[in-house]
Amino acid sequence: MDCNVLKGAAQIKSRHFCTVLDQAAVKDRFNFIVMKLIGKNLWDLRMDTPECRFSLGTALKAAAQCLVSIEQLHRFGYLHRDIKPGNFAAGRKESNEHHTIFMLDFGLCREFVKRGEGKMRTQRSSAPFRGTTRYAPLNSMLEVDTGRKDDIESWLYMVVEWTSGGLPWRKLKASDRDKVLQFKKELRVKEEIQEDMFYNCPKKEFFRILKYTDTLDFYSTPDYKFVYFCIQHAATANKIKDSDPLDWDPNTPYMGPIEPPGDGKVIDLEVEVGGTSNEGSLKKTKKEKETVKKGKKDEKEIEQSKTRNSVARKRDDNEKKK
Repeated sequence: MDCNVLKGAAQIKSRHFCTVLDQAAVKDRFNFIVMKLIGKNLWDLRMDTPECRFSLGTALKAAAQCLVSIEQLHRFGYLHRDIKPGNFAAGRKESNEHHTIFMLDFGLCREFVKRGEGKMRTQRSSAPFRGTTRYAPLNSMLEVDTGRKDDIESWLYMVVEWTSGGLPWRKLKASDRDKVLQFKKELRVKEEIQEDMFYNCPKKEFFRILKYTDTLDFYSTPDYKFVYFCIQHAATANKIKDSDPLDWDPNTPYMGPIEPPGDGKVIDLEVEVGGTSNEGSLKKTKKEKETVKKGKKDEKEIEQSKTRNSVARKRDDNEKKK
């Protein structure tokens, strides 16, 4: 799955996904891929800070980059289903990518579109829990089939954690799923939990995002630009500049990407499974298939025309000889 996702990302030239350098298999044992080396993940970078939380400027810049990567993943038809800080990492300083954030670990990804048909999969009546309890969306914890909105909900929990330093349910274990679920339900209605949740955060903007995701369903295409606007509004309200440095590189002005997400419209790409091509190969889109089909039809008609002309010339020659 990792290889398929990364090959798909290569087609849209995303800067937030690692390049696949090679892939191979050890017969009857395992498959593997070789990809570019990157730096520390965002969990470790947060824990390296004095208060175990990012400055607001770093928190919002990281949030924006991660949001863009999620929209791009959705754009080529995949849900991540395990959004968490350990699955995002900064690039390496040696390659001058230490201000760029990369999305990692696609083992739980699932396609939400039917390839070649341009249709979404039908929502399943139920689905087993997937992901990490701390960041899992309500639907996943209720064993409801998840959609794109749920990746955004997990993203928000992740962003709140690295902004405030922790989530209200941070002391609970993964096995305490029912208690975490109760916290997440009460977050929607109890002000005291909201105050705890959004401590040291731009509460208005973050809670607005949470309420927005709750209005969506499995089939909804999230308004990624609206979510991005909330992040940018929080930055403006708190006088955060685009050039403000990141916590893991405090002496250098920010040089990472500043880009809004796309509209989430799914691209009709199909990554073929298998093969060892570095670039990866794509199955033809419907339009390409029609073009090829038309081309073959035109070639056939041309050949038939040549044959008819040849027969006619021979007939004329025979008549002249007579």
